[in-house]
Amino acid sequence: LGGGGLRILGMDPGVAVTWGALIGAPGLGSIGMAQPWRYLSAMYVHFGVLHIVFNMMALWDFGRATERHLGSARFAVIFVGTGIVGFVASDVWFTFLRPAPYLTAGASGGLFGLVGALIGYLYARRDPMWKKFLTRIAILAAIFAIALPVNNAAHVGGFLAGAPLGYLAYKETRPWRHNAAFGWGAGLLIVASVVSVLLSRVYS
Repeated sequence: LGGGGLRILGMDPGVAVTWGALIGAPGLGSIGMAQPWRYLSAMYVHFGVLHIVFNMMALWDFGRATERHLGSARFAVIFVGTGIVGFVASDVWFTFLRPAPYLTAGASGGLFGLVGALIGYLYARRDPMWKKFLTRIAILAAIFAIALPVNNAAHVGGFLAGAPLGYLAYKETRPWRHNAAFGWGAGLLIVASVVSVLLSRVYS
């Protein structure tokens, strides 16, 4: 959620920034450039109940399917990793490509990353269901873009990062050999997520 206009749904902007949201303005750049942990902490900040409900619905719908195909550890790594990529992409967009003041946070970049991973996985195994998921996410993205002040740059960034990861996950040879590494990676990302929010609080 975020981008051009600072339209907020239920949370004071100052509170959102204190807990880890990203904020920026033309000529000033993004707070994320000085505090890079916010690219992670921002995933856990939401602008009110409606924002959380929409993201939880998407997680329940698409996340379960992705986790079923890729496993819990890969699911977690892709979710967090693509969420970070999504926020970096939105920083580049709003700071350099189409400068505008913005305040952004939420898990939707990672959610689009999970959908991208699911579509990439299904495409790699030649499962025609990838078309169905692509159509559904395109419709949902269009509805959200019209109804809410969503961060489309983060959505696109997360999706484009997730799709090749899903494709590579299907092509992975002897995936069980990497399960432990992904498990450790998922655990470290959980710890890093907590630390990122604490750092945002300390340096706000």
